[in-house]
Amino acid sequence: MLKAWAQRLALILAGILMAFAIAEVAVRVLNLAPTEFYTYDPYVGWKLKPGASGWQTHEGRALVEVNRDGFRGPDYSFAKPPGTLRVAVIGDSFTEAQHVAFEDTFCAVAQNDLQAQCPFTVGGDGRPQRLFSRVEVMNFGCDGYGTTQELLTLRHWVWRYSPDVVVLAFFNGNDVRNNSVVLEGDKCRPFFIHKDGKLVLGGPFEDSPLFRTHCMLRFESRHSQVLNLIGSGRSQLSHIIRGALAKRQAHAHPKAVRPPIHGVELGLSDLIYAPPINDVWREAWSVTDEQIELMNREVKAHGALFLVATIATGIQDDPNPNFREKYMRLVGSDNLFYSDDHLRDLGAQHGFAVLNLPKPMQEYAEAHQVYLHGFPNTTMGTGHWNDEGHRVAGTLIGERIRQLLDDADAPVQAAPVAPTPATPAAPTQDTSAAPAPSMQTP
Repeated sequence: MLKAWAQRLALILAGILMAFAIAEVAVRVLNLAPTEFYTYDPYVGWKLKPGASGWQTHEGRALVEVNRDGFRGPDYSFAKPPGTLRVAVIGDSFTEAQHVAFEDTFCAVAQNDLQAQCPFTVGGDGRPQRLFSRVEVMNFGCDGYGTTQELLTLRHWVWRYSPDVVVLAFFNGNDVRNNSVVLEGDKCRPFFIHKDGKLVLGGPFEDSPLFRTHCMLRFESRHSQVLNLIGSGRSQLSHIIRGALAKRQAHAHPKAVRPPIHGVELGLSDLIYAPPINDVWREAWSVTDEQIELMNREVKAHGALFLVATIATGIQDDPNPNFREKYMRLVGSDNLFYSDDHLRDLGAQHGFAVLNLPKPMQEYAEAHQVYLHGFPNTTMGTGHWNDEGHRVAGTLIGERIRQLLDDADAPVQAAPVAPTPATPAAPTQDTSAAPAPSMQTP
């Protein structure tokens, strides 16, 4: 009897494996599964898969091409060509920007704006002079990253390219949460934690080989196109359900603020618009601050300039002031720019430059009544920057980099004029950034 059951079980398993193999072949031949852009990485948990290429259509629509080193954009040589200004941008999905064409990302916009000013000379007044005739703004962003992964990206990949400027694109919406081993849900990533009064790597990804193996298998399973198709289907179903709930709530409460249900914009926290509410959030902010300070020290040690650019959430640059005010009352905040102000003050304390993008982007959006977040196939005013958002942000970042290069030893006082939709200029810039570190030759 036992032998017969074993034979039946073997036949069932063989049938399942055969069906799976046939389905795998069919999905590959018919090209039904979406492109898998990410792969496991032992340093940062995951990163873009070198050489991956395909269309992203869930939010916006863009062809995404990953270079041979696992970052979006063209291939670069490790050796910096003579006369080249290299800017390395590290960040999360806002920097990677799968939602728009690569030439429309804020990295590309900043590069084009700086390139248009070439050739230009940096230095003088006792500082070494350097002539730049070419600009490369390199995009090291990756979806889902927090400051820990961005710092490790700097250490393991960015320094190989000898950048002159490092820009940390800090997204207020979830970067603080991403840096907390308690608050972050996806723990297949390294964390910095305080241990014996020191900031060290920790958390399950660092401390548990078994958990790390689980994380690796999570990504290795994506080699299967059938599993990719199933995962994509689950993601689409979740998106449809969330959208239906939001519409139902909006219909029931037409005068409610958008989003009509608390937390409908998945992955963001309303708690970033006020001081930390408990010890967990205070620790999350403490770890975040120390990582940014550490990054600043490492960038200076490599002879480069450091700039923190705070990325706007959809509510921060919403063009409707009444909606912003209602939202603030809903979440109990009196300052939508609390996180930006916090990092501005951190920069002033530790001597690195901070560009707070939300306020000037809000001014632009309100002046021109445009949404800088959202796409026709999503909800306008939520999610990631659209083409216009990237254009405005990229121009602001390019101007701030040029200011750092022009006078790296003094605070910047100039304020650019707000643009019109027909011009590539950027809106009025927050001029409260800290003094920039002095320019050194790499």
